[in-house]
Amino acid sequence: MRMIWAAVTMAVLVLSGCDDRPGGWSAIVYPDRSDRTKFVVTPHFTSASYCLENAKEKLNEIQINGGGDYECGYDCEEYGDPHRRNVCAKYRK
Repeated sequence: MRMIWAAVTMAVLVLSGCDDRPGGWSAIVYPDRSDRTKFVVTPHFTSASYCLENAKEKLNEIQINGGGDYECGYDCEEYGDPHRRNVCAKYRK
């Protein structure tokens, strides 16, 4: 019985982080570190750690000459223009 309880508990813990609910974290990825006017924003991560994982993956896809950069922002302002979305209440890297 203990093994079943442990397996169920582990499954709940693993799956609790995998949901589609919108979150307050946005990944901001700059393909070229020297030009911060060009970036890609992916919003709605439920935690900073998920956001940072996604930002690193996206950077590997789009960086120019190995010189890109990334950050995650929380509670970013939305203007309708995704290139202005990097004004956030706090940042993580």
